[in-house]
Amino acid sequence: MGGRHLFGRTSLVWCCGAILSACSANLASASGTEGLQQPRTEVSSITIHIPIPVPALAELYGGIHRDLASHRAAAREWVALGGGTGFLKYRIWPGEQGFKTTGGRLFSQATFAFGVEYAKRLNGSLTKVAECGQRDATAGTGRLSVQVATTFAQGRGYTVLPASTVAAIEPTGSCLLSEQNVDAAPLMAQVYRSELRGILPAVDRKAASLVTLKPPVARVWKELQEPLLLDEAQALWLVVNPEAVGPAGVGALSDAPSAGFGVTARPTVVRGAQPLSRYLPLPDAQDRLQDDGFHVTFALQVPIDEANQRLREAVVGQEWSLGVGTIKIVGATLYPLGTQVGIELTLQGLLPLTLRLKGTPAYDESTGRILFREVDYTIKERTPATDLAEEWLHEPLREELAGRLVLPIREELDLMRKALESGLNRDLTGGRLRGTVQQLSLKELAVQTNSLSATFKTDGSLHYDALADGLLP
Repeated sequence: MGGRHLFGRTSLVWCCGAILSACSANLASASGTEGLQQPRTEVSSITIHIPIPVPALAELYGGIHRDLASHRAAAREWVALGGGTGFLKYRIWPGEQGFKTTGGRLFSQATFAFGVEYAKRLNGSLTKVAECGQRDATAGTGRLSVQVATTFAQGRGYTVLPASTVAAIEPTGSCLLSEQNVDAAPLMAQVYRSELRGILPAVDRKAASLVTLKPPVARVWKELQEPLLLDEAQALWLVVNPEAVGPAGVGALSDAPSAGFGVTARPTVVRGAQPLSRYLPLPDAQDRLQDDGFHVTFALQVPIDEANQRLREAVVGQEWSLGVGTIKIVGATLYPLGTQVGIELTLQGLLPLTLRLKGTPAYDESTGRILFREVDYTIKERTPATDLAEEWLHEPLREELAGRLVLPIREELDLMRKALESGLNRDLTGGRLRGTVQQLSLKELAVQTNSLSATFKTDGSLHYDALADGLLP
């Protein structure tokens, strides 16, 4: 984006030059380590995404069936059916298991063989009356397909709370009871569903104890305290300045469950040598944080001589007619005027005089232009001729000058947006930074004795997607 070719426009290009100086190679002849004059920073929000360790949890939930099989093999307990007149005893054998993630949920799947014994209460005691799958102690005869769905919520601090349900349980192989020749698979599916529902809460509690997200959040928190290089050639650094952390909900990142944390920060941009890092410990997680978007305010100073040169290149030579004669701008100089911008214009032609203009700069996003409101002027030299011209031409001349003090900057702001988005989208040590700049607008222009101060603001979003590998201890 560097180079003075961006400033050769018939408008107040000095303003654009001031804004773009943050990323231009043609800055004023100041020291290369000159810092930016920083405005009061605004509160911003960054969302960090910490992958939930799905493989470890899938192993835990996949072991449910193995644990139930061991329990049943050891206890050999009868399960009462219906009103207590029938009883079932089952065995299951190891089978196939796997998992998948969809929409931020974990689905643990298993298919295994089973065998059952069926008994009735006769004469006050249980009597086995039928069985299936018991003679083949390695495979059984019936088969079940089971799927457990686990969702995640955020608990207090940096914890995750799993909650599991039986998503599906279907017989995939018959188990015919001897004598009755009745398929026991549907009944087995009902019994096993009830068994799973009974133990899932305890498994969820164990899963919650295995997952602590504080260590990975602490790593990201530390990395966010490191200055981020936005532009190496121009030595522009983003200092995030994180202040607080709070839960932002569990969602899907690349279709896998990920815990979100909102980080409030006061980011700023500096130019020159790499700023010193600060290392504040990870604070306790707040109960709630409001997402106010990500904002960065850029401020810089351009030496007044260079600002005046850019102004002259933009406006000197403009000529127009007021109907009774032509007016031509032959000189232009900036001067301090508080919250407004002062410009001294030298005119020739119908009105050979010097005007001292003042106006309040504003950015019109719909047209992509900087314009000046409340524009007015006074005449520096007071003579009978200028007084007469002032009486008849003040309002037309004021309106004409106000209309000419317009700067089209959409192209330049689009270039700036592209540069910022490039700087905010990169791989970091612990993950991937991804940002957007939805709006870039002028915030303030101020002429000082020795410099022109320009400030503009970006609004957007910033996310940090932590890597799944190596995050958890």
